[in-house]
Amino acid sequence: MSNHENEMKPMNTTISALSTDRRDPGFWREAWQQARLVFRLLFDREVPFYLKFLPFLAVFYVIWPIDLLPTVPLDDITVLLVGAKVFIELAPQHVVVKHLNQIRAADGYDPIEEPGMEKGTAVTGDDIKIIEGEIIE
Repeated sequence: MSNHENEMKPMNTTISALSTDRRDPGFWREAWQQARLVFRLLFDREVPFYLKFLPFLAVFYVIWPIDLLPTVPLDDITVLLVGAKVFIELAPQHVVVKHLNQIRAADGYDPIEEPGMEKGTAVTGDDIKIIEGEIIE
């Protein structure tokens, strides 16, 4: 092997390490996907109306001129993140998975599976599950 080939070998492994993994979008892409997920869940009819107040309460806290925790400099960002996370966690899981899979597909990432479901199970909008070719209502 020539000296030039040895120098190129580590560079190729570095390039492959920097390539996008279809399962893991990374921190910033995932944060953007979560923001879009909150927006989609706000307009979904399957999400209970009372849950839709959570993101608005978080935004209201950010624009409210009085800080409840003035000594904590990042409390506004924390309230937004926690409000979004709680909203997503309390929303119906099948709706979250449906929208998140649509967002991930639009971004070119693999879909996620709904927790507690076996491999090969699909969720449809009519709450009919198809397991290995059999329809279960």
